[in-house]
Amino acid sequence: MSALGSMELGLENPLDETEAPFGSFNPPWLGGSSDGFQFEQEYSLVSDTLVPGRFYKIKYGGGGLLETAGRAYGLRQGAERLKHAQAINNHPLNMKFWQPPKNAFERKYFGKGVISFSPRFSCGNKKCYATIWIPPAKPYVHPFLGRGAVVDGFDEPVDLRQSQRECDEESASKRLSVGRRIDMTKVPFRWICRLRVFLKQPDGEIRQSFATGTLVGPRHVLTAAHVFDVNWANDPTTPVEVLAINVAAGADGLRIPFSWSKTKPLDWRSPPNWRSSNFDPRFDFGMIRLPNPPIAYRRFGKLKHKTLSFWGNAGKVDGAFLLPVKVLPEYGIPTLAGKALNICGYQIHANGRPTLVPATVKSVGPTAMRRPIRQLITYAADTSQGISGSPVWYWDEKSKLRYLIAVHHGGCGNCETPPGLDDCTMQRVGEDCMSDPKIGVLLTQQVIRQMCDWINEDYNVKRGIAL
Repeated sequence: MSALGSMELGLENPLDETEAPFGSFNPPWLGGSSDGFQFEQEYSLVSDTLVPGRFYKIKYGGGGLLETAGRAYGLRQGAERLKHAQAINNHPLNMKFWQPPKNAFERKYFGKGVISFSPRFSCGNKKCYATIWIPPAKPYVHPFLGRGAVVDGFDEPVDLRQSQRECDEESASKRLSVGRRIDMTKVPFRWICRLRVFLKQPDGEIRQSFATGTLVGPRHVLTAAHVFDVNWANDPTTPVEVLAINVAAGADGLRIPFSWSKTKPLDWRSPPNWRSSNFDPRFDFGMIRLPNPPIAYRRFGKLKHKTLSFWGNAGKVDGAFLLPVKVLPEYGIPTLAGKALNICGYQIHANGRPTLVPATVKSVGPTAMRRPIRQLITYAADTSQGISGSPVWYWDEKSKLRYLIAVHHGGCGNCETPPGLDDCTMQRVGEDCMSDPKIGVLLTQQVIRQMCDWINEDYNVKRGIAL
């Protein structure tokens, strides 16, 4: 089996911190040098008509900014139309089209600059256009974040007397024994991290909620961006204040075999386009940096004094690959359509114990307005609060290898805003919103490139290397 795409580190001594954890890691399937993670104006999100939550092709002679805002949101003249025009104008993706204000009205309401609808920003003739982002009418708010139990402090309760759990089996079919316990010291479960998220409520009360992540580097945990970067559901303009996140690899209730770390906002990363796109699910992935020394290189008695390692470090623990889904055919996996997947995380009703959830792929690249969203995967799975950020992987029974393919986002809708995907169904059950299918963020080349950039950036900052 080739090591292509398996994040082989090439470290002779895994405990030697003088070596870069990823060096200038840039495997050939990433397509050369990294140029950052850019918000793609893909065909799937570009519309010829004015639709909130889509890119719009400005047409020469098609009206100015106020008229565009009115048509997009169904508004006539007035303060509300002006407010939406300012939101379009001030969106980070549209500032590149700014021109200096030319009259008193523009200087008053668009003082820093106003989008030009001139053909000079197109191709130089009337048939060309600029492409601007029309923000959603109401920002998407993840339905789970913000709940939780009241707590007094940030310490992690531990009971080392808790018994060892029996190992469950990964799903290579639709059959799975959900009644069995998971041995969290086994691969890949020991790399799955319980995230205890501490949220400061608007009234000042501190609550605790759960989420999930995956150790994918010497001290880096992959999770969902909305775990630490999102707005309140009852006030979508106000960011949630996350005070701290406790990270415990392989946790099982009160039993924590590999210790735990407390992290703070400086330790968290989300893509720049996650917030600027009003929390577009395509960008719902992030990373948490754990303190030194790198936990992946530590040796634990529960592992017979072997290192913990991490998902993708195939040179140390075989059988767990982290690579872009684009190269899966090179590993004998021509398609994920209809495949049985595994999701393992810490659903809040499980009292801090892990749950292994079977899933069946419904669509790779689901459609919105009948156009594919290539960064997402949808699947049928019984998930709930706390499992956000979980690893979604495919277990190949024939080769006995597992491939991390996505980060679990959650349901396809929140019952408050129109569904973004064509096949999304939603209904309220009490206070909860039940939606189907569930969504994962695919590990595309861009996602893995961003992960590598974060890891390398953290290492270079530690070494004092100018970026």
